[in-house]
Amino acid sequence: GTVTGVQTCALPICLDKNFRRCSMNTKRLFQTLIVLICGLAVSGFAFAGSQTETTGADLKTMTISTDGDPATVDPTAEWLRDPQANMFVPLLEYDYVVGEIIPAGATSYDVSADGLTWTFNIRKNWNWSNGDPVTAHDYEYGFQRIVDPETVSPISWRIFNIVNAAAVNAGDMPLDELGVKAIDDYTLEITLTAPAAWFAVSLHSVGHALPIATVEEYGEDWVQPENIVVNGPYTMTEWELTDKMVLEKNPSYYNADSVDIEKINILYVSEGSTAMAMYENDELDTVDVPAEDLDRAKSDSVLSPEFYNGPAFVLYYYTFDANKPPFDNLLVRKAFAAAIDKATITEKITRGGQVPAGTMTPPGSFGHIPPSEGVGIPFDSNQAKKYLAEAGYPGGEGLAPISLGYNASEINANVAQAIQKMWLDSLGVEVELKGFDSGYNDAVSAGAFSVHRHGWGMDFPDAHNVLGEIFRSKAKHGDASFSVFLQIPEFDELIDSAAVETDPGKRYAMYLEAERILVEEYAASIPLYWYASNWVAKPYLDRAKVPSFNQSWYLWTLDK
Repeated sequence: GTVTGVQTCALPICLDKNFRRCSMNTKRLFQTLIVLICGLAVSGFAFAGSQTETTGADLKTMTISTDGDPATVDPTAEWLRDPQANMFVPLLEYDYVVGEIIPAGATSYDVSADGLTWTFNIRKNWNWSNGDPVTAHDYEYGFQRIVDPETVSPISWRIFNIVNAAAVNAGDMPLDELGVKAIDDYTLEITLTAPAAWFAVSLHSVGHALPIATVEEYGEDWVQPENIVVNGPYTMTEWELTDKMVLEKNPSYYNADSVDIEKINILYVSEGSTAMAMYENDELDTVDVPAEDLDRAKSDSVLSPEFYNGPAFVLYYYTFDANKPPFDNLLVRKAFAAAIDKATITEKITRGGQVPAGTMTPPGSFGHIPPSEGVGIPFDSNQAKKYLAEAGYPGGEGLAPISLGYNASEINANVAQAIQKMWLDSLGVEVELKGFDSGYNDAVSAGAFSVHRHGWGMDFPDAHNVLGEIFRSKAKHGDASFSVFLQIPEFDELIDSAAVETDPGKRYAMYLEAERILVEEYAASIPLYWYASNWVAKPYLDRAKVPSFNQSWYLWTLDK
C-alpha cells in the first residue's frame, strides 16, 4: 500500500458504521517484506496442526510498540496491520524464507484449464475461538464484505479481478452475484474476469474469513475485546485507546502447538526515539531503530550484536505531473531524472542500508529487473544538461516554475532538500519545496505540484502489484493510486498481457520492457530507492530475519 514515510504511513482509516472504532486518523506501522515467487502454480497442500490450551499467570510474554492505535482490527477494512495479520487467517500464506505459497485457510486449491475458476478446499476440524467451525461460508462472507458498498472498504479495488466485484461495489449488483461462492461447507469457488498469474500469492493479504454470526450481532463493535471472535494464532484480550493492545495465544488456531509466544503487549509509542529509549531501558523486547540512532546501533557494544539490517520490500519514488509545463516535455523529464545522484542519497541522507533503485519493482518479487539489465536513467550530470538544452531550456532558462511536494517527515524533507540542490547544481534550476503535514494526497490529486513524492509497500510479491496497480494509465481493476499522470498505451498493453501470462520467462520479459518504457523511454516517474529494515531485538527473542510486510509474531520464539 501507499507509504508516506520511511517507517510509517499516514492514511485515512475507514470510518463507516461497520468498521469504525473511533473517529480519528491513524498512522500505521509499515513492516516490509522481500520474497521470491514463480509464475502461476497449481498445486495441492497438506498441513497438519493441533490445538493446545495455555492457561495460568506466567504466560511467555513479549512487549513491543507501535506508533498509534490501529483504529480497527477488521482485516477487510485494513489488511496491512500486524494485529489482524496475527488474528485472522487468509486462504493462503506465503513462506518468505523458501519463497513458496503455503496452505492456510485452504489446504489445497485447483485452477481450471482456462485459468478463470479457482476451487479451494477449506481446512476441516478447525474452529473459531468461540467453538464454531470455520467454513467456506466465512470466507465467502469476508470477500463479500470487502466489496459491500455499505462497508465502504478502502481495499475493494484489490479484488476487482473477481467476477462482478466492481459492479457489486458500485451498488449495481447484489452481494450474492459476487464471483465467490461457498459450494458447500468446505469448498470455496472464486471466478476471475481473466486469468491472473499473480492471484494465488495475492491471497496471503486479502480475503480473510470473518465470523458471520458475531459480525451480524455486534456490528461495528464486533472487534471489541469482549466480542471479538478469531481463527488465527492470537486473540485480543485488551484494547485501550491511545494506550495499548494485548493479544493472547488462541488455542483454537489450527497450528496452535507451534505458537511459542503466549502473550503480546503492544504499547502505543508515537515517537521512534521514545521507543528506542524504552528498548534500552528493557521496557520493550524489540524496536525499529530510528534513523538518528542507526550509527550508534551499529557501533555500540551492547546494541550492535542485537542490531539487524536487511532489505525491505518498499519503493520510494518521485512522479512528474506530465500534464502541464515543463514536465509535459519528455526531455525535461529525462534531464531531471539524470540529475539525481541516488547513491549519494542512500549513502549520505538515509544511511540505513537503502538500495538505489533504477526500476520500480523491488528485489525479491517476481518481475524485479536487476541493474545488470541496464534499464533506467543513470545519474549523469553532463547528460542531464544536454537533455535540458535539447528541450530548449539551456541552463534552465525559460522553465516554468517548479515545485516539489512531499508528505512531511524528517527523512522526506532531507531527501527533497538534497535533490533540490542536485537540480540546482546540475541544471541551474531552482525548485520550490512544499511539505504537507496533512492533506498531501488531496493536493497531489489536485495537481498542486510539478513533482511529487510517493512510496509503495508491496501488498504481494509480484510486479503486477506495483506496475499494474499503480502505474497503469487507466487501472483495469480499480484505482489503487492517485500517482499516474501520464497515459502510456503500450505500457498498459504489456501490463495487461503480463497479468494473464502463465509462462514465467515470458512474463519477466514483458515486465522488463514495461519498466524500460515507464522509467526510461517515457521517464514518467523516478524510482529513487528501495527501503531497508533496521531493528534491534533482545538476545532472548528470536525474531525472524525476514522483512515481510506484516510481522508474523506467531513464528517468533522467546527464550526467557
